[in-house]
This record gives sequence, C-alpha cells and structure tokens, in this order.
Amino acid sequence: MDGGKVARYTEDDSPGDLPLISDLYAPKEYYNDDDDDPAGALLAWFISTLGGSGTTFAMLRHAFDQLVVHNWGFVAKVNRYRAMDKQCQLLCSQVDLLEQELQTARMEWSLSKGRLKAARADRQVHHLRLGQTGAQVEQNCIRTDLVCQDHQARYGHGCPL
Repeated sequence: MDGGKVARYTEDDSPGDLPLISDLYAPKEYYNDDDDDPAGALLAWFISTLGGSGTTFAMLRHAFDQLVVHNWGFVAKVNRYRAMDKQCQLLCSQVDLLEQELQTARMEWSLSKGRLKAARADRQVHHLRLGQTGAQVEQNCIRTDLVCQDHQARYGHGCPL
C-alpha cells in the first residue's frame, strides 16, 4: 500500500474479516542505543544495488523476502529508497534542462543586445531620452505640448480640422 503501510491477514482471520493495516518499520532492535555498535554508513555495494539496474534491485528485494524473520519494513524501506532515488534523478534532470534553457535564453538576450548596439539603435531614437530621468523629461514635453494645443484651440491659433 502507499504511504508506508501494509495490509495483511493473520492465520486466525476468516474470509469475511478485514485485513490488519499497519505502518511498516524495520525491526526495533536495529534502532538500538548501543554506543559500542553504532549504525555506520551503508556499504557501497548495497547503495549501488539499491540504485542499480532492475535485475540487481530485484535480487536484493528477493533476498529481503527470503529472510528467516520476514519483515515487511525492510521491503518497504528498500522500495521507498528506490522510489525516492528515481524521483531525485528525475528532478535533477529537470533542473539541468531548465539551467540549459536559461543559459540559452541569456545567450540569445546578449546576442540581441549586441545586435542593437552594432546597429546603433539608441542613436536612431536619441531624441526620446527615455530611461530613469529621460522619462520625466519626455512626460513634461508631452504635457507642455498638450497645454499649448489647448491654449491654441481656445484662442483660435490652432489648425482647423
């Protein structure tokens, strides 16, 4: 089942009974507080097998299924690790793709800026003087032109329509 749970029947259950649903955990004795034997790093071959090919992972999972004391917790944890490993690989691939797209967009932006610079596009419209201070100057010029047009229209100095 999803969410780290398992549903199972006991030998005392009858066909109409509902299954027992419980959380999956590795055996408690593996989480001891013994300072003489602390849990160490997982061995390289084990991590390699967890993230390896489907065949090697199936062999590992089968080995956990064959343990004398069968524990669903190990199988669940192994399956969870495998699923999270695949999700991390997928997300890393998506991040790499987005970084490449961003790099391409920045390069195209830089090339576009270079083309405008080479064509001296700013000189073609230098009379606008837009920008941080140029925008205020331009707005003042437009306001002055509107006031002049209004004044001319009131006193008959404008052009007839």
